[in-house]
Amino acid sequence: MTTEELSQQVGPAESKHINSRRYQDVISGDRVTTTHWFIAWAGGLGFMIESMGTAVYALIIPQLLDDFDADLNELTFALFLVGLLSAGATYFWPWLADRIGRRPCFIINIVLCALSLVLVALSWNWLSFIAFYGLYLCAQVGEWGVAACLISETWPARRRASVLSFARSFYGYGAALAGLLGVTLVATIGWRYAFLLPAGVAFLALFVRFFCPESPYWLRARDRRTRLRAAVARGEQVSAEDSAWQRKAEKPGLGQLFLADQRRRTIVAIFVPVVGLMAFTIVGAWQPLYLHNELGWTTSEYSVYTIWWGLAGTLGYYLFGWIADHRSRLSAMFAGNLLCIVTIIPWALSTEPWAIYTFGLLANVGLIGVWGTIMTYTAELFPTRIRGLGQGISWGTAGLISKGVPFLALLISDVTGSFQLAFLLIPVLLIIQLIGLVVAKTEYAGKELDEIAV
Repeated sequence: MTTEELSQQVGPAESKHINSRRYQDVISGDRVTTTHWFIAWAGGLGFMIESMGTAVYALIIPQLLDDFDADLNELTFALFLVGLLSAGATYFWPWLADRIGRRPCFIINIVLCALSLVLVALSWNWLSFIAFYGLYLCAQVGEWGVAACLISETWPARRRASVLSFARSFYGYGAALAGLLGVTLVATIGWRYAFLLPAGVAFLALFVRFFCPESPYWLRARDRRTRLRAAVARGEQVSAEDSAWQRKAEKPGLGQLFLADQRRRTIVAIFVPVVGLMAFTIVGAWQPLYLHNELGWTTSEYSVYTIWWGLAGTLGYYLFGWIADHRSRLSAMFAGNLLCIVTIIPWALSTEPWAIYTFGLLANVGLIGVWGTIMTYTAELFPTRIRGLGQGISWGTAGLISKGVPFLALLISDVTGSFQLAFLLIPVLLIIQLIGLVVAKTEYAGKELDEIAV
């Protein structure tokens, strides 16, 4: 039997799933099923947990400093150190997903998120808070790569950016819920209870994830490698295409990322999230403290602003996800960046509440709204055999570099007496990203993953 004939058969890995109704749903061609929506919701709830945990931390910084008698610089530096560990975890989770599968990695990740959030609420001093919050950070960063892999490998290509943007839009809802927690819990009975709601969402996400099937792309890539290894061991002749694929697949993972036919895509996939995450981290980390310390807003006032800030971001996800699927990935990222650039500058220079709301919410439509497109874009840039690894390298590098950004912004604030100059770095970073996208000219809207790279 030839290798070509073998390639038409279901391999041992896929055969374990082929009779599952939910697996059959995701190999049903262009049809969208209930199972597809389970996958989207499972990823969306994970992104919601991430945003809730991150936004709640930003909201409670003033209370943490009082409760634990901590210094802001010490607290920021400690989080910078654990942030370096979480950047490594950003690489680890997708790497693990390439080895054990998208689905089991998806489930393990959310269990750790839930448990770590409960431990954060039980912290007894600022060191224990940092340790448990650091564990949470190391768990939640897995959502970026693993969720993007599973969603992109199960949904039809024509809706890939829209559905990843839909899932990612839960980040905005999570930020809005965090603002609501700030008004109802943090401002009244303290910060600890605010971490229990995202823990509850994590357990809900765990339930939903049991309805998610394994990625057919991952199973077929695994079976292809198994078949080719067996054929070569038996001394059978394989096609030139299979032989070339096997040579790549047998190389160390990192080496595959920088092969001649992949190198350009890998560089683009690293550059885009690095610059984007640097820009977002500045405002995401320090906006509540800035409103509290420099503009005199109360916990309730900046929490209400955070609610609307998060909801504005969800609008951006839907808008730019639609543009990414109906026009192109590049046009969606261009539109989002330009909107943020022209509104974040007057926001940073404003002191009046109406201007903070108007320009801040518009800026967030662009700043957050493109992240669904960016996650789609990076997932498309890697072949299935190393998609998890590639996503890990992209987002791990972005996380590693961006972890120093809050500390840099704090240093600028200490020197200048305000965060305004730090916020004005955001349009500069977004302009750099736009220039890079123009130079790269890489676009794969609407293409099947195996049409892009195998």
